[in-house]
Amino acid sequence: MPVTGSSPLLKKADLLKNCCQAYAYAVEVHQNNSRMAEEMCKSCAEVCRACAEDCLKLEQDSLSEDTYQMCLKYAEMCEKIMGFQTRSTRKEGKESI
Repeated sequence: MPVTGSSPLLKKADLLKNCCQAYAYAVEVHQNNSRMAEEMCKSCAEVCRACAEDCLKLEQDSLSEDTYQMCLKYAEMCEKIMGFQTRSTRKEGKESI
């Protein structure tokens, strides 16, 4: 069978890899206490949501729903990091008062 492009399975794996890398970057900027952490986490969540949407455009198979949900889960985890960033900043502010 001739290969005319990446298979849908490989494309889904690439989308998940992109989500994983976006999440890892969000964790890194949070851990480094970057002033841009909140914006970067938002961007990382957007990347993951875009990957989820791209997954829906691919040929549907038994893994499609799982891949879509995993991309959304990565987006949710990126957003949760933002919550941790905000909460830790608030705690520091309360302690100094």
